[in-house]
Amino acid sequence: MAPRCTVSPQGRHPARAHGAQRRPPRAGFSLPEISVVLVVVAVLATLAVPSFLDQLARSRRSDARSALQSLQWQQERYHQAHGRYAQALADLRGRVVDRSAAGHYRMELLSQGPEHYVVLAHAEPSQARDRECPTLALQVRGAITERQPSTTCWAQ
Repeated sequence: MAPRCTVSPQGRHPARAHGAQRRPPRAGFSLPEISVVLVVVAVLATLAVPSFLDQLARSRRSDARSALQSLQWQQERYHQAHGRYAQALADLRGRVVDRSAAGHYRMELLSQGPEHYVVLAHAEPSQARDRECPTLALQVRGAITERQPSTTCWAQ
């Protein structure tokens, strides 16, 4: 048989009949608890966000590297067909644009003569966080290719 709850003649529950009041369970958090959590989150964000943005800028360099490599291949094809390198991006065949594939870099071709050219990838505003390598360059003199500004900028 199930226990029955009895009510005292005064209309109170027997356990509370002698003045013992039961508090309802707390719902939610107090202001100091919320404040502490917000401070901890703010400190973690202050430490993590700059590191994340720097890593994002480094990863976007692959956009410039692939665009520079693509232009180098197109220049080599042009050289095979015409005996010299192209003097402007518009001279190259295929889909040559003045922006990298993801649009983080603006491409520029500087002709230095029939056997020498420089291709530059300038960081656009979406890549402005990359202060270490704002411009990547690929300089070709005949069979010699030089990557600038440093090996760090060209590292995978």
